[in-house]
Amino acid sequence: MQVIDAGFVLTEELRQQLGDITFGGDTQRPGLFETFHVDDTYTERPAAATILNAQELPPSGGGDTRFMDMRAAYASLDPELRRRLLGLRAVYAYNNRDAFPPRVSASGPNDALVEVVHPIVRKHPVTGGAALYIDLDRATHIDTLPIDEGRALLQRLQDHAEAHAPRYAHRWRDHDVLIWDNASVQHKASGDFPVGEARRFYRFLIAGDAPAPFA
Repeated sequence: MQVIDAGFVLTEELRQQLGDITFGGDTQRPGLFETFHVDDTYTERPAAATILNAQELPPSGGGDTRFMDMRAAYASLDPELRRRLLGLRAVYAYNNRDAFPPRVSASGPNDALVEVVHPIVRKHPVTGGAALYIDLDRATHIDTLPIDEGRALLQRLQDHAEAHAPRYAHRWRDHDVLIWDNASVQHKASGDFPVGEARRFYRFLIAGDAPAPFA
């Protein structure tokens, strides 16, 4: 179990104590990721699902978690682009060294983890369907493509998803438990609450298999 505390404020004193360690996401409120992403992509076997259990919510309201359907994002691409993506793989690292600004990379002991590659078009482990599987918070480039070309393609896919994929916003209530499928959706937090107000969750990750490519 992990405690996600987005109400915790990263003070200058604490920044000095942490040194080179950064958290990604919100540079003031660690644990608040306001960009669409997928959990655990920097590991060889990313989590199959994520569970959040609300423990404390902003008293002034806000802090929804938003989701985006990456199956629909893939299906709505031009057929030629869909075919081009089959077989391409993105490279991921815990610290992607700000490969996709203005997203802020994380750094710390997990920098020691080796890079991993995952298919950009993922076959769902249960249904067998196809979905875009990308996470610009951790991606570095596309394997076999020049760095700049691969990053431009990943950004293009992310922009397309955010413009066209269906979304759902979950408005939290005390002690809600929410489970989602990391093979099908991206998610992000909403920072529409005052800095310093509590937004605390228990987070659990359900073990998964290595993502398989859709063919």
